[in-house]
Amino acid sequence: MKLFFAGAIRGGGGYGKVYRRIISLLNSHGEVYSEATNDNGDPEKEGKKGDRAIHGRTIEAIRNSNLVIAEVSHPSIGVGYEIALAESIGIPVVALYHRGSEHHISAMIAGNEKIVTLPYDTFEELGSLLEKQLAPYAT
Repeated sequence: MKLFFAGAIRGGGGYGKVYRRIISLLNSHGEVYSEATNDNGDPEKEGKKGDRAIHGRTIEAIRNSNLVIAEVSHPSIGVGYEIALAESIGIPVVALYHRGSEHHISAMIAGNEKIVTLPYDTFEELGSLLEKQLAPYAT
């Protein structure tokens, strides 16, 4: 199974460690692609050419995925864009939301019946929730 993991990167508020732990959980369920694992958070390094490359890689990865997993605890225009793209081309989306987040989950995510929302408190709970949610997609 091909999974795309989305999370706020440039404005992610220090969620990098969280994303790496989630990606580690997802790795046991399939091949995971994520810009969160690439060194792309520094606009000074990337420039406009880098932005175009990131956009192209991301679109291609989403199109080639069986499922998009998005951590939505920290608001992100990019993550919203990725979720909308996946939904528009018929790729299922699972949104992860940490109940302890200082931000509220967007109504556009929580209110969308096509998106499965998994609120969690701990990584142990998240692991169990993901296990159940991803089981039907196992090949």
